[in-house]
Amino acid sequence: MYVHDHHTLDELQGLAKAIPQRRTWVRFQAVILALQGRSAPEVARALGCSRRGVQSWISRYNQGGPAALRERPRPGRPPRLPGEEHTRLVARLEAGPTPEDGVCAFRGPDIRRILRDEFGAELGRQATYNLLHRLGFSDLMPRPQHPSANDEVQEFFKEIVVEQIEAIAAAHPGEDIQVWFEDEARFGQQGTLTRVWARRGSRPRAVRPQGRISLYAMTAVCIATGAVSAMLASGLDTEVLNAFLRQLARELPAGAHAVLIWDGAGYHTGAGLEVPASISLILLPPYSPELNPVENLWHYLRSHHWSNRAYRDYEDLQSEAARSLGAVCLDSEKIKSICNAPYAQRSA
Repeated sequence: MYVHDHHTLDELQGLAKAIPQRRTWVRFQAVILALQGRSAPEVARALGCSRRGVQSWISRYNQGGPAALRERPRPGRPPRLPGEEHTRLVARLEAGPTPEDGVCAFRGPDIRRILRDEFGAELGRQATYNLLHRLGFSDLMPRPQHPSANDEVQEFFKEIVVEQIEAIAAAHPGEDIQVWFEDEARFGQQGTLTRVWARRGSRPRAVRPQGRISLYAMTAVCIATGAVSAMLASGLDTEVLNAFLRQLARELPAGAHAVLIWDGAGYHTGAGLEVPASISLILLPPYSPELNPVENLWHYLRSHHWSNRAYRDYEDLQSEAARSLGAVCLDSEKIKSICNAPYAQRSA
């Protein structure tokens, strides 16, 4: 389908994120999918609407741009939750449960009660979920936080890290400064389980072996370009890290200097660490894995590739690790999305 170039794909996706009305949001998604090269039947199947509707929305967009996709004024029942109340609802949910709520985490019925008692909006279950999705909420699994983590230190690091990067840039004039993050993950026979689609009310089963064989995957990611350098090893120590740093230095483009941000593990700070001249190091605050976007890559690999499976031996683990890293890490756009770290982005 032909789509007029009123906006770029990134601009359209940014506009769609700010749309609270589901009907309008679906129309924007149709244009985005069409701009990505999908046919009208493919878009219709993806969005659960008619092919004729998709063609009509594309035609309206081509003629009038994003404004033509907006809801046209029409009489009808006012929304149960007025738009001006959305900000207050978001703040209420992000603040978490209060002692009066009597729960440790909000569930659908709790949010319906809050909407009814505090906002005067009586919504059904599906309408509540639709509203949450429009406001940018999703049912996510929290990641554990170390009890020694210091939120103030983490916020201070996010404020000053770009200044540290600029200081390194000033010390290397004429070089292309690239910001990289590095992390290691253990991948072994003691696998993990991840969510699967199954019939409602069933209890699906998946293999979770209890072997002891494992390997280490080391990965560095450039958050600006999506470039990746990866290495697999049977163990992890300073010598292995030195080999990885030499590999990263060889893979850097000519004239580039890497600012490598990683945690303060012993083999990252030991006396035997050999840092190539084309790499400068910045240490993350202690107990702050959430500041390292490579952690998101490990989560993606475990949920999409490494879980719910049995591995016979070391060679089997090595083969799967190499295959899955190649499948994901060769897609630079996917890597930039998974490993996005806005706080460390340099201004243009």
